[in-house]
Amino acid sequence: MKKLQIVRFTVQIVFLLLSLSVIIMKSPILHIAYLVSALLAGVFFCGWLCPFGFIQDVFGKLGSLFIKNKLKTPLKLQKYLVFLRYVLTVLLMAIATTGIINFREYDARLVFLKLMNFSIAQTTALVIMVIFVVVAIIFERPYCNYFCSEGARFGAISLLRIFTIKRNSGTCIQCKKCDKSCPMNITISNKNSIRSAQCINCFNCISNCPVKGTLRFGLINFKNKVQPNQTIEK
Repeated sequence: MKKLQIVRFTVQIVFLLLSLSVIIMKSPILHIAYLVSALLAGVFFCGWLCPFGFIQDVFGKLGSLFIKNKLKTPLKLQKYLVFLRYVLTVLLMAIATTGIINFREYDARLVFLKLMNFSIAQTTALVIMVIFVVVAIIFERPYCNYFCSEGARFGAISLLRIFTIKRNSGTCIQCKKCDKSCPMNITISNKNSIRSAQCINCFNCISNCPVKGTLRFGLINFKNKVQPNQTIEK
């Protein structure tokens, strides 16, 4: 594991333990901080702080010990499925507004946080949470990719960020390791700046890049032109 990922793993463990505190879960100051960070530098909450995301990462690592080639959604389908979590967020909010169903009780991430506080979770929601964790063994971050309403909100805000992961096309050797290592199935190898709402700033792409300095985090390239040696994603 690269040094950057060791730091991230440590932060995830610390925040998992802090999640035992009701203050951490409900602090309005922290939520404002998450929103501001997403606006400026992308979705750090999902990649570094979310306890349920961390649990999916752990099971994903366990799966990697036994499964060499994990499942990935084909890019032709992925470009449509990325909108699923936004559609679900709108629908669930509409349902919650009517008062028919309290959808928050079925939110796998929130149920996990409730469990960390030793609350009694609804059986159906608990089963859903376990399913996502098990699927994470063969498919990276299934809940985060297509179902998380919190990630959808942060992701939409992050489209305005001014700091992001950048790629130096001049030193890129097109090995595609960045694409393969991305748990959110983003094609990084043909972009100068990552503007995807799916990006959770896990920095797996940076850690797995074999050419030092090709991928780095910094001020976004506003003139995001494709270089001559880049391949265009169809």
